[in-house]
Amino acid sequence: MDNASAVIRQHYTRHPEIAERIRHVLPEVGGNSMRPTYEAVSHFDQFHLGAGDATREMARVAELQPGPLLDLGCGIGGPARMLAHDFGCEVTGVDLTESYCQAALTLSAWTGLAGETRFVCASALDLPFPDASWPVVWSQHTAMNIPDKTRFYQEIARVLMPGGRLVMHDIVAGTMREPYFPVPWSATPAGSFLLPARQVHERIVRSGLVEELWRDVTTAALARMQQSKAERAAGMPEPPGPHLVLGEDFKEMRRNLGRNMAEGRVSVVQAVWRKPE
Repeated sequence: MDNASAVIRQHYTRHPEIAERIRHVLPEVGGNSMRPTYEAVSHFDQFHLGAGDATREMARVAELQPGPLLDLGCGIGGPARMLAHDFGCEVTGVDLTESYCQAALTLSAWTGLAGETRFVCASALDLPFPDASWPVVWSQHTAMNIPDKTRFYQEIARVLMPGGRLVMHDIVAGTMREPYFPVPWSATPAGSFLLPARQVHERIVRSGLVEELWRDVTTAALARMQQSKAERAAGMPEPPGPHLVLGEDFKEMRRNLGRNMAEGRVSVVQAVWRKPE
């Protein structure tokens, strides 16, 4: 295992038994810990900026249709289950962290979505799939942990069918200084591999994909975070979410992410790319 992979895995395994942690907090949303449902679990299983709202928005922007979909950096499977449940997709998730893949399998079994989702522990830089085998590749807050962006997008282009699309939502380097750490994807700079949006765009173009949509969504993402922060400061209770699962260190990471966006240290992009026929 290379050093970067070891650092990333260590970061994502800092909280063991993620599925059981989620089971424990289900009563916060009226769920039953003994009979987990998709509706209850979906409040807690998306560990990325915007949570489920961002996943739904990406799917709508991409005009996602039912069918096979490859989810890179799938985490514990929150987006995969939402895409299966709400959009009729048959999702295969890939993640580097074995414990996350095991948690994803467990949560899908609990919620009755084991038939629509499956999970593979593998590197996004060496995907275990044939050329031209997927009509859609989904990448939601994944590239921040990928040191070799060129190879990452080349692998995506390789496994996409002609006419297939890459749907992505990622954090990129801002125009100012280095970000504050810890952040949700890394406790230290050793696990964070951000590039400016222009360089990410250039690497995707060089992979052979054609842009359909590319937009900076930092302002909207920051506004949502600031509104939530203002509501908490005014004494409003925070809605149940991943913070109940990931604890105080996640709250610090979330604060730093907001500060990084506000100071131009990171940006957020949303994009759709197509592989030529």
